[in-house]
Amino acid sequence: MSFTLVLITSFSVLIPAVIGWVRFKKIHPTFYPFVFFIWLGLLNEMISTIVIHGFHLSNAINSNIYVLLEGLFLLWQFQRWGNFTGKKGFFLFYLFLFMAVWLAENFYISKITYFSSYFRMIYSGIICLMSINYLNFIIVRERTNLLLNSSFLICGAFIIYYAYKAMVEAFWIYGLNNSSSFRINVYNILGYINLLTNCIFALAITWIPKKQRFSLPS
Repeated sequence: MSFTLVLITSFSVLIPAVIGWVRFKKIHPTFYPFVFFIWLGLLNEMISTIVIHGFHLSNAINSNIYVLLEGLFLLWQFQRWGNFTGKKGFFLFYLFLFMAVWLAENFYISKITYFSSYFRMIYSGIICLMSINYLNFIIVRERTNLLLNSSFLICGAFIIYYAYKAMVEAFWIYGLNNSSSFRINVYNILGYINLLTNCIFALAITWIPKKQRFSLPS
């Protein structure tokens, strides 16, 4: 994959980020965590580009911090969707699990200057399972066109992206990344998946319902 194509796939998050910024004051507050998640992704891509190409350093530190914040924002999003209604204990459990695994891997098992594969694999798998669960709920409940349902599109994109991401991290953990050509092909596919999911995110933000308007009785 050429440098130009890498930039295109990486900064494709700019499309949903801009749409989210334009529509932010109009969209329903239930989707705020998702929009913050998109903006966070854009910020991380900008920092990574500066660190790698400007200072010729590894982007492991900012990437490790980013994946923790990403996981927390996504937990918040599922909480706002009602995925933990009546199950506050589960929300707190996942919150503690994310924090504990991240801290253990970055400061005990390994270092924050190395990419945290265990955390990435675990939180990607959890987000994928939550997306499948909520997707089933949407399919049963929704009676309109699912392609116009923002939650459906977002969860579908989550499943595509995080299922592959969890598989990639499993490759690295079990030492299947010794071949340079294999690593390149894996990351090329991830780049195209990233482009696809960002396009789906852009469409999803476009369909996010507007805030409900209330008027005082006359």
